[in-house]
Amino acid sequence: MLAAMTFALTTSLAQAQNNSAAALFGRGDFSAAAAAYADALRSNPSDADAQLGLASIRLYQNDLASAKPLLQSVLAVDPKNARASRLLVELQRREAEAARRTTIDGAQSIVPFVTDDPLPVVHANVNGIAANLLVDTGGDVDLEPQLAAKAGVVTIDAGMGNFAGGLRAPTRRGMLKRLTLGGATAYDVPVHVFPTHAAALFTGVRIDGVVGTTYFERFLATIDYPRNRLVLRRRSADESAAFESRVTALGDATVPCYLFGDHFVVAPAQVNGAGGLFLFDSGLAGGGLMPSSALLQAAGIKIDQARATTGYGGGGAISAIPFVADRVTVGTATQRNVPGIYTPQGSPFTLFPFVVWGAISHEFLKHYAFTVDFEAMKIVLEAG
Repeated sequence: MLAAMTFALTTSLAQAQNNSAAALFGRGDFSAAAAAYADALRSNPSDADAQLGLASIRLYQNDLASAKPLLQSVLAVDPKNARASRLLVELQRREAEAARRTTIDGAQSIVPFVTDDPLPVVHANVNGIAANLLVDTGGDVDLEPQLAAKAGVVTIDAGMGNFAGGLRAPTRRGMLKRLTLGGATAYDVPVHVFPTHAAALFTGVRIDGVVGTTYFERFLATIDYPRNRLVLRRRSADESAAFESRVTALGDATVPCYLFGDHFVVAPAQVNGAGGLFLFDSGLAGGGLMPSSALLQAAGIKIDQARATTGYGGGGAISAIPFVADRVTVGTATQRNVPGIYTPQGSPFTLFPFVVWGAISHEFLKHYAFTVDFEAMKIVLEAG
């Protein structure tokens, strides 16, 4: 009887720890959630929920060495565990990306913007074909069908993609032999192919696609808005340490970040004092903030449906309501009177298994040299 009571109490305690960890995870408080999951595993090392929760966070932190054995342990007991299987596929994708060839001429490659109005565009070489690509950290590498055909990209069906306004549209996927920006070349680059509608944003500039996080994660990349350029350096622990040491000495804004899936970078920020995790998606033309409906209320943002206009995302036309946020803060970097765009028909933020309050974008980021350091897993904003 006593043994049964002890087992029941131990099980109850472990369950309470898991519930606390799950709640912290759901709020995006990953540091506290990781500690809670670790506590649960000390009580019960075979607790699959705790293993999965901690593995998820370690994967978001790009700590593949810690995430992998946790996922393998879950799958050894439950081979059909869908969540563990999805996480392991993404982990293997990152391992494969790290193993692929990436080169750079010299210490760094500086790629000037073709234009930065309304968003940065750079020249690129796509399988030997000259192209103009929109710089968008909210995307991967997306090619217009015409460019993909000209570059000889063989594609297969990739299902439905998720885009601004919560819209979905069919996409195809393939593999580029090489993608070069300036003197920086990534070989064997996974791409998606679909009509991006990005050309609708520009006059007199041809847009052939988008270059985003699945290219930038191969490098230590900085979108240097004040100097109208993209800076690409080798990605390595030594390069990251030197970079982080320099920006720390200068006192630039630095915050931890997390990589969800293959291209969603999230990090803490505040809007009018309301804080949490935000997607850092540089591709919102005319806006520095795209809020969730929950953020509108929490941050006291007022919108006027009568001012709605039509915008464009990868899924096509969307309704866009402009507004102004009094204050947006990332670490020690603050901008006031930041223009924003609300899409009432929906948002991509429901994709995440944790709360994402909105997206920080161009009209905020354009004041900084914006770096995502995938070695240190930090976002750095250097004042121009």
